[in-house]
Amino acid sequence: MTPRVLLICYYFPPLGGAGVGRPLSLFRLLPSHGIQCDVLTVKPVAYRVFEPDLLEGLDMTRIHRAGSRDPQRLLRLAGIRRVRETHIRRAGWISNRFFPDPKIGWVAPAVRLARRLVRENNYTTLISTSPPISCHLVAQAIHTETRLLWIADFRDFWISHKIEDVFASQSRRKRAWDTIGTVKNRAAVVTTCNPAISEYLGDGEVIFNGYDDTLAQHWHAPSDRSVVNIGLLGTFDELVPVEPLLRVLAMLREASPELFRHIRLLQVGRVDEGWVRALLRKYALTEVCTMHGFQDRRRSVEILSEASLFYFGLASTKERGIVPSRLFDLFASGRPILAAIPRGAAAADLLEESGNACIFDLSGAGSVENAVGFVGNLVQEHLSGELSITACPAYAQPFTATAMVDRFAELIKAL
Repeated sequence: MTPRVLLICYYFPPLGGAGVGRPLSLFRLLPSHGIQCDVLTVKPVAYRVFEPDLLEGLDMTRIHRAGSRDPQRLLRLAGIRRVRETHIRRAGWISNRFFPDPKIGWVAPAVRLARRLVRENNYTTLISTSPPISCHLVAQAIHTETRLLWIADFRDFWISHKIEDVFASQSRRKRAWDTIGTVKNRAAVVTTCNPAISEYLGDGEVIFNGYDDTLAQHWHAPSDRSVVNIGLLGTFDELVPVEPLLRVLAMLREASPELFRHIRLLQVGRVDEGWVRALLRKYALTEVCTMHGFQDRRRSVEILSEASLFYFGLASTKERGIVPSRLFDLFASGRPILAAIPRGAAAADLLEESGNACIFDLSGAGSVENAVGFVGNLVQEHLSGELSITACPAYAQPFTATAMVDRFAELIKAL
């Protein structure tokens, strides 16, 4: 029998950003393993960023969209297409009024559509991927009715943070853990995107996220030997700080002005521009930063191929278990990475294993000074022509989208 999968995910193109990468890769690449894949997702919603180009070349007849009564869907029905990150953070208190998350209003319509799809298609397997946790509730309902094999995939602990950091009340925390327990007990397999999540859940086969193999072929070496561009890819905010880098650059300017004058910053991604520019002014770095804002993925690679170094940051111990998908894109670029992250974080382990990174922690003695020295040495290597950059190096190969989907295909066929 040909395996046939129903993939249940809220975040899917034309919605953009890192959250759509894993389900999109599964939908695109599972057929190459002889596995038919249909997607059950949500109808158009208000969101931060859209990438409709990601739908190009996809079989639209296999993408099924259910209505919803969740806040983002209701905003879209009211004529609001795009929401800002700052608005989402300010509305955080509203999110806590819903359980398990604000997407609970999508569950009932999604279950109804899933029932029809199951009747019309001979599915062998369900895959639900969170966040939002509501995706697992949809899969759980269909599994209970049909006994279809179910793979429950966790891309985060609950949302970005752990249950204890999301819910203040003990009753909500218990209810959340009970929900996780039910998912674990009923799913045939639990998968996660990094070891920290598996450890937290007490279960889960680790299948790391992966970068787009085809897109990665467009990385090329920097063309200007006189300028050292430091790339800033993706979202930067309170959770993903950029200030540690700015502090390092200000210290390098003080210690080695002759090296600092060759440095520029290249920013590509969705950011609060006012917030970033205020930080640049604080460190007198406004003149060295070029902000491109959000770009499509191909254009992002074209711009950031002029970088000789990338910066990567996570804010605090709350983010120890987070491994943003952008990290694998940075691996694919072949550039050295300057990383401001807590020691012991899941991302730190991957960076250390790459052998092409400098990790520093603002709270560590001498750590910032080491980062300053790392950047200074890299500037010298770049100017002298000794800095060698090779796209898709060996340490990046385990983290391709193809490798990720290969693992899921093995699981599906084994079931």
